[in-house]
Amino acid sequence: MVPVVIELTLKAGRERSVLRRHPWILSGAVAAVEGAEGQEPGGAVRVSSATGKVLGYGHYSPASQIRVRLLSFGAAAPGEGELAARVAAAVARRAGCPLLGETNALRLVNAEGDGLPGLIADRYGDVVVVKLGSAGMQRRRDEIAEALREATGAAAGFERADAAAARREGLPAHQGPLWGEAPAAPVAIRERDREFEVDVVEGQKTGFYLDQRDARDRVAQLAAGRRVLDLFSFTGGFAVAAARGGAEQVTLVESSSSALARAELHMKRNAPAASFECHGEDAFEFARKSERGVYDLIIADPPPMARRRGDVQKASRAYKDLFLHAIGLAAPGARLLFFACSHHVDADLLRKIVFGASVDARRSLRVLGTLGAPVDHPVSLDHPEGEYLRGLLLEL
Repeated sequence: MVPVVIELTLKAGRERSVLRRHPWILSGAVAAVEGAEGQEPGGAVRVSSATGKVLGYGHYSPASQIRVRLLSFGAAAPGEGELAARVAAAVARRAGCPLLGETNALRLVNAEGDGLPGLIADRYGDVVVVKLGSAGMQRRRDEIAEALREATGAAAGFERADAAAARREGLPAHQGPLWGEAPAAPVAIRERDREFEVDVVEGQKTGFYLDQRDARDRVAQLAAGRRVLDLFSFTGGFAVAAARGGAEQVTLVESSSSALARAELHMKRNAPAASFECHGEDAFEFARKSERGVYDLIIADPPPMARRRGDVQKASRAYKDLFLHAIGLAAPGARLLFFACSHHVDADLLRKIVFGASVDARRSLRVLGTLGAPVDHPVSLDHPEGEYLRGLLLEL
């Protein structure tokens, strides 16, 4: 960490979250800042309480509501090379994890979950895709790229623009190669016995929904002999898992024509003998109008609908509407996998939404289990906001 030149003092009584090791300091907690004027955003900052006690060190984001992302707590400042050391440790943890075999596509760095707030890095074969979600990480782009290149040995590194983070941080979005050549074609990956082509330059997130790997495994286990409906199928991850698992028939619903075309390619490549059909339309509309009681396994994995706390009420209504109609499509004895991917929709709220949908559908459901992100997406207990993906496995 570069020498600290920014000094930030908290308002009286606002140090509690820092003492509990929460890595965010919000703008409303700040009493005074010295040394930031004229500096590039993302500078190293020392945080002190109103009484002068040093609480920790981090990166300063003058335009963001999250004014500081803390890297360390207490009076001792992080040493030179700390970022590189943490990147190397995160990569090594994945390499040594017995739960992460049979795939060459995984998350290498999960922001606060790996002690690196603002940094996401995913590996797809020999390409590492990076998102720099804070001013501090953007300012250290070259240092992070070198650390990832050294830790992974990957042939190429590519930075994906994060428009939402750029707006939040008051900085321009940036996209392009970090080392090596930018991928000129989709990157081939494998996951268990499933193979996909990932567009790491333009695809959703960093190219693929790596966080649904465990759920895809579950679908493969449940699919044998079943008529499967995959709502919001994107490039067909769940559909491929169902087909490989022996589904009788698979129906894919996706509004993006390019994603659906890639899904069809994936189905033909992974399960050439499978019976499937693709519907290029809105999943909500498909669920409302389709024949009732047809499907034995239904997956509903909609995009984020509550990006902010203020969106929760509207999102809850949308989730309920979707789940209500999806329940209606289920045959007796069907299994259903329902997901919400927002920190603001917690596990309790998701259950309440599904319960309300089941009451309105006049169909009783049993909860068989819960679903979430796999082990390469760790969540720090100090930062519960890092948990965003929640799912329920249900039975009619």
